[in-house]
Amino acid sequence: MEPEYKVQNVVVTGRLSDKLDLVDMYNKISGGVYEPGKFPAFRLKRFSVGFLIYSSGNFVCSGSRSIALAHEHVESLVSLLRENGYKIMDANLEVRNIVVSVDLHKSLHLHELAYAIPDSEYDPEAFPGMKLRKGSTRILVFRTGKAIIPGLRTIEEIESTIGWLENTIEAAEVEAETFQKPSF
Repeated sequence: MEPEYKVQNVVVTGRLSDKLDLVDMYNKISGGVYEPGKFPAFRLKRFSVGFLIYSSGNFVCSGSRSIALAHEHVESLVSLLRENGYKIMDANLEVRNIVVSVDLHKSLHLHELAYAIPDSEYDPEAFPGMKLRKGSTRILVFRTGKAIIPGLRTIEEIESTIGWLENTIEAAEVEAETFQKPSF
């Protein structure tokens, strides 16, 4: 059975304006938080996602379940800000991070896999999952056959990383079969 994945979070960034008055925004838009002594952005939870809006006009949107939904959420933010009198440009979005969960549809023996996969880390007393690296991407793999992969940016990168993960685990399982088992 092929691994299945589900997008858990998409983080996008962009620019709304050359400059924004966050105190004015805090006073006009209900439900937001602006505490300049603690954090330099206006925080707003709307449309089932979170936004950080900076006085520089930049923003971060996190919590979308797809790139298309991230675009819709940002369009809703742009409409909200324009309705409140702000001159907002059309936001060009950049995908910064996609987090996916993966189901490999099999139980895994992480102790054996950790011995067979170079540069993997597995310390069940510290963390219940095995940590792998594919370039700059860190992957968390659990004995249930589930994995979490943060730091991706495109669908192609997601599919490539999942393919790499599946191949790496299959090769390690074959190698683990050759390990000499202790006899008691």
